[in-house]
Amino acid sequence: MKINSLQYDCLNYHIYYEKPSAQELLDVIDEVIPYCFRPENRHERLLENSIDLSSQKLSFEQLRLQSITSLQLLSWSVSIDIAQRYEFYLSMLDTSLNEEFYNCTEPWFGSRCQYSFGFHEQISFTQIVEAMFHGRLSYFESLDTIIQVPCYVLLKCHRNGEPWCLDWREVCNGIIDCFDEGSDEEYCFDMEINECEENEYRCHNGLCISGELWEDGVGDADCLDRSDQVLDLMYKDFCFQDPTFHCEEHSCRPDGGAFACGDGQCVETFSMCENGRHLLLIDSVKSKGSLKDECWITMVCLTELDTEVDGNSCEIWLMNISIDAIHEECNSFFQFPTVPIHAPHIRLFYEKFHLNRSIKEFFFPDYICYDQQLCQFMKPDLVRENLTCLDVSELRLRIYYTMGSWIEIISAIERHFRPCLISHVTYENKTKDPTIYSSLYQCQNSLKVMSSSRIRDRQIDCFQLDDETYEHSCQLNDKYRVRCVETNTCWSPILKNEVCLLHGEHGVVSFDRFCNGVKEYSYNDHDGIKYDDEEGCEIWLCNNMYSRCDGYWACKDGRDEDNCGHSKCPSGTHACVDPFNYTVFCLPAERVNNGNVDCFGASDEQHECRRLYPPTDISARFRCSTDNECLSSFQLCDDELDCPKSREDEGELFLCDLSEQDNRRIQYFSVQTLPAYPSLEQNFIDESFSWPIDQLFVINSNTFIIQNSSWYCNRGLTIHLRSENDTFNNVCKCPPSYYGHLCQYQNQRISLTLHMSSVDRHTTYAIVIMLIDEIDKRQDIHSYDQFVYITKQSCTTKLNRYLLFPERPKNISHNYSIRIDAFEKTHITYVGSWYFPISFLFLPVNRMAISLILSNQSVDNSSNCLNTCVNGRCVKYLNKNKYFCRCNSKWAGIHCNISINQQICSYDSFHLGITYNQSICVCPLNKFGSRCLFTSTCPIAACENNGKCVPADVTKSNSRYTCICPDRYFGYKCQNLKARLNVSLIGIDIPAYVVGYFFTLSNQSNPITTIKLQKLTLFQHSVTFYISMLYHMVIVQANKKFYLAVIQQLPQIDMSTSIRSSQECIPVEHLLNSTILNMTQYRRIVFFHKLCHMNYDLTCFIDEAYLCLCTNEHHANCMEFKHNRNFECKLKKYCANEAECVQDHPTCPSTRICICPECFFGNECQFYAKALGSTLDEILGYEFKRNIILSQQPITVK
Repeated sequence: MKINSLQYDCLNYHIYYEKPSAQELLDVIDEVIPYCFRPENRHERLLENSIDLSSQKLSFEQLRLQSITSLQLLSWSVSIDIAQRYEFYLSMLDTSLNEEFYNCTEPWFGSRCQYSFGFHEQISFTQIVEAMFHGRLSYFESLDTIIQVPCYVLLKCHRNGEPWCLDWREVCNGIIDCFDEGSDEEYCFDMEINECEENEYRCHNGLCISGELWEDGVGDADCLDRSDQVLDLMYKDFCFQDPTFHCEEHSCRPDGGAFACGDGQCVETFSMCENGRHLLLIDSVKSKGSLKDECWITMVCLTELDTEVDGNSCEIWLMNISIDAIHEECNSFFQFPTVPIHAPHIRLFYEKFHLNRSIKEFFFPDYICYDQQLCQFMKPDLVRENLTCLDVSELRLRIYYTMGSWIEIISAIERHFRPCLISHVTYENKTKDPTIYSSLYQCQNSLKVMSSSRIRDRQIDCFQLDDETYEHSCQLNDKYRVRCVETNTCWSPILKNEVCLLHGEHGVVSFDRFCNGVKEYSYNDHDGIKYDDEEGCEIWLCNNMYSRCDGYWACKDGRDEDNCGHSKCPSGTHACVDPFNYTVFCLPAERVNNGNVDCFGASDEQHECRRLYPPTDISARFRCSTDNECLSSFQLCDDELDCPKSREDEGELFLCDLSEQDNRRIQYFSVQTLPAYPSLEQNFIDESFSWPIDQLFVINSNTFIIQNSSWYCNRGLTIHLRSENDTFNNVCKCPPSYYGHLCQYQNQRISLTLHMSSVDRHTTYAIVIMLIDEIDKRQDIHSYDQFVYITKQSCTTKLNRYLLFPERPKNISHNYSIRIDAFEKTHITYVGSWYFPISFLFLPVNRMAISLILSNQSVDNSSNCLNTCVNGRCVKYLNKNKYFCRCNSKWAGIHCNISINQQICSYDSFHLGITYNQSICVCPLNKFGSRCLFTSTCPIAACENNGKCVPADVTKSNSRYTCICPDRYFGYKCQNLKARLNVSLIGIDIPAYVVGYFFTLSNQSNPITTIKLQKLTLFQHSVTFYISMLYHMVIVQANKKFYLAVIQQLPQIDMSTSIRSSQECIPVEHLLNSTILNMTQYRRIVFFHKLCHMNYDLTCFIDEAYLCLCTNEHHANCMEFKHNRNFECKLKKYCANEAECVQDHPTCPSTRICICPECFFGNECQFYAKALGSTLDEILGYEFKRNIILSQQPITVK
């Protein structure tokens, strides 16, 4: 029997978390991490001789006689394999299938009840994993000894003759880490010349991900090097406590910390890793070599590589050592560190006669020696003993000259030598003629060749800087490049969130940031003049709904904070501390901002501190009386004397609670000062309307924290194994990314992220992912995963799964591919297959991020297969111009001529293939389990309001079923009624469809937008929307115009409103003169308040970035609004007869509408009116709803 002996006794850690997204949808991460025993080779296996004496030994026949069902066995925490074999025994009643097993008592489990996690409480495996990881203390605070830092040992790697603990992230990172062999960068130029398909995003390292997953730089990273993630989130600092994909399956960003800590955290060279991996580098660099003890200790201490060397405290050592002693103990020309740094050829040297400096002076090397063949553009200052060296004093290294900043020395050297070639063999035979690769760029006057994607990425790769001054960057074939307004430069997409800030661009700036008294943003006008966000704000604009009572003086006289309830003084006065006796009195408003200081700290004359200090530093507002120095609130209350030549700090405590920085509140978009429309009696929402809680990384309050032996298994789980003498040993279950008895080795693997969407929002699919070896005609499946995809529930789900190769190391001469098969689950109808070859097999981790769109159109047979399909049919992959034999059930192989055991899967399932003697069975909707032997049924009345119940696989889910709700209901049981909004169109031409923008407002965040599309039929003058979200404002788009439909401070369950020309949001080009319109977007904003102030009848207006409403006080109240959204369907096949297709969401639409051409009608424009004889009668007949009374028929019928 062929079994996978490289993993056994697995427990699946299922991560499922969700957070609110747009369109009433949730962003869901669904991830499975199998923790298994993963030995170093196939011959190792744990000894399992002992059993728990309290456990009960039972036979299948005994269970049958007691009428025990297989589902009951699962509730006993018996393994699913035993439960399936018992179910098969019950169906066959064959005595040869009878077997015995142990029914374990808690907390023991396993085939012989030999394993335990040591908990005697009821606790789930998910809680155990979270407890073990969250119980890990960082290197800085941990008292545990880290047994062994995990290494990637499947690649030969040495430094200076010693084995180097390589991290897999150091392979193809652009730096040679294996100094002796250079093996970690040997094949990496293949990635440099790689080009992606039109529908893919090219990661900075050359790998490709689906373009659908780019997400404009937000969300989780899908590129291996995180280069698709613009926001470099702080979660990486906690990766030592996080086992999931977004830490484990990523390397370091090209523009971030370059040293990989081994768990997803990346830091600057020599900075501290939370798991302590930085000690490997430090120990390597502080190697003594041939140096004398005193010279070696002194150099280590001076460079601050360590605080203690060979038992000597560096602090004490440096106090006692002298320059003369260094002269005596160090050679006249010596190397330190004694090993190369950054690259195998870069070494630092010191000359004795240069050491005549203070022992505490910033210690800097005298020479940097290098391989001249790799850096031919450099002119050496010294050639000595076969060394080619640069005189550091002649270099202009960008270093911050701080005492002992060894990190800055290394960083400067890394930058200076980055334009050098990586090695002598990097471009072997591949770049003799770089012009054959259109995607390559050759540095001027250099042999260095690189991908054009590195142009304008703010990483200097060419010694003449031509890669960062390249003038034709917008002509590069890269639609993801960032082009700033008013420039002809297109930057690398990794700079999306920062590069345009340097040019005065900030995306869409929140409206409340303008005219608030704080100069936070600057921008350039068309004429090149620099302006800020306070430019042109007249004095009456400073007291508006956003600055009013926010704790900060936006007006120079503080009128915006007058009578706000946080002052003990009456209206028209301000609290003031007498500068002579430090008593508090109320200063009249007319004495504020009059040029005379009346209050202690000049709190009444704040303009001076604002003039002297950066506009964004709103904390520096206390002015010393003896000079112009201004103190922050921290200095004010730190019990220190900060004002020079003064004792006025005695009165500072009076002002500690008056800090603007501490008191300032962020004001988000609100409708509090807007007139309600339509005028309705308030009807409060019921409790069924609630915004889901963000469950990201929320741990159950019952989770236990484990700190003992938390690092024993590195990134694995510690488990107790019972021995023969009834003692316990600690053993380790490893995730797919590690193996070994301590999970001490990093594994080769495929980490797959799969995002799926479907044309049909009501279909349930079975999806099977397979890793296939194409080396021979067997087409062996080495690894697979299967899951159920419910489109209406899971549209925004990202699935993270592992696939493992059959051996270590993998055979890179083989051709591996991933095949994904989809089936409609109700009738197990085949939908189609996708093919993805595994490229760059030399990489330790093959990261794949794929997005698929499912369609229910049948797959046609083909005759283009190169092989004869014996028991199957020839079909084409949905994503490639490639054909294969899709085998019938129970057949496998490239010709479908290999028979599979017919008794493994249930009779009503589809037998797709086999892997390691384990069948791959695709179950119908009411079956589950790897062999489809278990029957899953929904409880009676599980779903309310005619919801459809989908049974769940109880072995993979915490729920027994899922409810698919009708359009008017929502909730896990469809128990909640959606809110209804009816909109009448008065005096407006009837459009083919309308768009409803529903805005959910909060005092904790910016508005959340939900978009609804509704098709209008003949003579229809009203439309009804149903929505499960709270909403406070609605804008309706009809015929490319926008109308204000609803403003409500308290949400309503059932509403009716109307839109007409008076409710239109007027485009600003119809309201402002040409002079103002020719200004840049931000300069125009100051005129928005004037529009409302001068046009009392103006309700709403709109420009290219903002939607603005006029308040009761005739001020403008604006928020960001994308009015030019593209609603075009991505799939052209949905509508018939070349009809226009629109949808409400780019990837997960809840509504698709077909805009029919003349003479066609129907939901998909599938009917032709002229062929029907009586056009209007037939069309109205089509609108009739069966079994519905006339009063409830569509308006077109009534």
